[in-house]
Amino acid sequence: MESKSGSKLDSDSAAEAATANTGNGSVAPTDLVQPTYKQLPDEDVNWQARNNAEEKEQPNKAAMGKQNGTDPEHDDGAQERMLKDDVKLSVVPSKDASEVKFIPENGDAKIDIETVKQSLSGMGKAELMKYANDPFWIRLRWFLFVAFWVLWAAMLAGAIAIIVMAPKCSPPPPKKWWEESPIVRLDPSDSATKDLSGLESYLDILKEQHVKAISLSSIIKETAPGHTEDYKDLSQKVGLFSDFTKFVEKAKANDQNVILELDPNHSSDQHPWFLKSIKKEEPYTSYYVWADGKVDPESRTLLPPNNWVSLNGGSAWKFNEERQQFYLHQFNESQPDLNYTNPAVVNEFSDILKHWLKLSVKGFRLANTRYLVEDPSLANDSHSSSYPAESGTYQSLLHIHTRDHPQNAVVLRKWRDVVSNYTNGDGLFALSDDIGPDVLQMYNQQKTLVDLPQSINFLANIDPTVTASALNQSISTVLAFASWPGIDFNGKETSLRKRIHAEIADSLTLMTMLLPATPILKLNDTISAKDAFAILAETRKSKPFLYGDTKTYVLNNGTVFVYTRNWIKSGTPGYLVAYNSASQNTTMDLTSVKYVPEEVSVHARSPNYVENLDVLKKVISNNVPISPKSTLVVTFAPKKE
Repeated sequence: MESKSGSKLDSDSAAEAATANTGNGSVAPTDLVQPTYKQLPDEDVNWQARNNAEEKEQPNKAAMGKQNGTDPEHDDGAQERMLKDDVKLSVVPSKDASEVKFIPENGDAKIDIETVKQSLSGMGKAELMKYANDPFWIRLRWFLFVAFWVLWAAMLAGAIAIIVMAPKCSPPPPKKWWEESPIVRLDPSDSATKDLSGLESYLDILKEQHVKAISLSSIIKETAPGHTEDYKDLSQKVGLFSDFTKFVEKAKANDQNVILELDPNHSSDQHPWFLKSIKKEEPYTSYYVWADGKVDPESRTLLPPNNWVSLNGGSAWKFNEERQQFYLHQFNESQPDLNYTNPAVVNEFSDILKHWLKLSVKGFRLANTRYLVEDPSLANDSHSSSYPAESGTYQSLLHIHTRDHPQNAVVLRKWRDVVSNYTNGDGLFALSDDIGPDVLQMYNQQKTLVDLPQSINFLANIDPTVTASALNQSISTVLAFASWPGIDFNGKETSLRKRIHAEIADSLTLMTMLLPATPILKLNDTISAKDAFAILAETRKSKPFLYGDTKTYVLNNGTVFVYTRNWIKSGTPGYLVAYNSASQNTTMDLTSVKYVPEEVSVHARSPNYVENLDVLKKVISNNVPISPKSTLVVTFAPKKE
């Protein structure tokens, strides 16, 4: 068999090499060499035509190139078809053609593909040294070196700038001491000695109860309760100023703040200001609201200046024989109203606040501020829907000229500024009376005026029959009324413990302790359920209480009032408070309450909770027992939703 010279391999030889005969026309796998096909140069495209021309001249030459035992007719056809299809392809090994060797063996051509190792060699040392000291390459190396470190420094500076200048999540503002702690009112009558020395002995007890806010009532010099004779002096019954100073210092040592309760609306008719005002001694002539009467044309008798009615019923005016004028009293005749349309009176009371602030008082709760300013024109009040059936009663008029006057906000703002300035913004300025949402909105138009506002609702008159639904509605209203309200169950008329059995009073008091509000309590409210109260007062320092969300629920067919306090942070527990308004035991399923997992732990309970559950004991959430009229507080790890 012949092969062409050079690097070409004719198709007949390739076909013979690729189809080594095994005797039955098949190909032996061990002898099979897979060829690749490479396009031939243009000059070789017509090589078959030239060969055909040669075959015509030498007809026997083609036959000699056939394999023995092969049918010429069939074989020629196959060869022809292969060559037509691959006219521009040559058989080439997968490696470079220079690596292919052709070895004749028994008349066949055997292809041997050798592996040729090629090595790449870089520049030698001598060649590199030619560039080492070349000024261009030296400058380039230094440029790249400096550029790298400049870029690195810029990236570092950028990262620091991003960290420093990126907006941070602002931490929640810290709560005031009067938000963190309940306020406990102390009255000299609470002690056996009825004085400040006796009250001082309770400060350590209240410290153990985690109470930081102490409100003192009924210590100002009075002729009778609510009849102030001197706003800057103490009642002789409660002690001397040295006793007051000792009390305040003791409170400061216990990290407690003292608040004073005052009524600026009126004084006693024995107050030196009023006695001098009767005589028209300056500057006291107009310290109170004076007005001339009207003569009845028929009876020729002297009538009051207008139809204003006092809270106790009857005319709000009293004629003074010595001065021959009427003075205004919206309460008792012996409690003449101060005239706060007179700037001198506003400043006089500012001096009173400063007097007590200098004695380390940290705030005030002011009473009857709804009645501070009256309409200077003395216009008649409009009749209410109950007139004339209840003529002469307070309910018979609308009191648009004598109550909640817009000028009240101006007066109160001046007094609040005094408190803020003397306490560096850390003092309490609160009112002891309930006010309506419209009045609070008026007060807070520019900035907060009143701390711990108290809403008009039935909580001050709550009784044992209160339902869970009523509690839910009332408390939800209070929480919507202000961001941090005050809650006072005791009211002015009758204290909580005179209206409700002590055990139920304890339960209701404990129920309010974790609301986002400040309970305003009496001494017995803190020591009757001493252990539970201390636990919950301490819990008021926790993040869920200070900053957490509040959600309310009514469970067990309207018999159980529930609320939760949650601050969704990793590792921060939530709290759930439940009050059973029913008269029988019940079992709560708490799994319907948001964030509550399958298990909760008992945190505190009211003294009348009689179920066999101890503090820190774990309970399955869908089977929590609760006694009638009792309060249960549990804690839990909030589950993710």
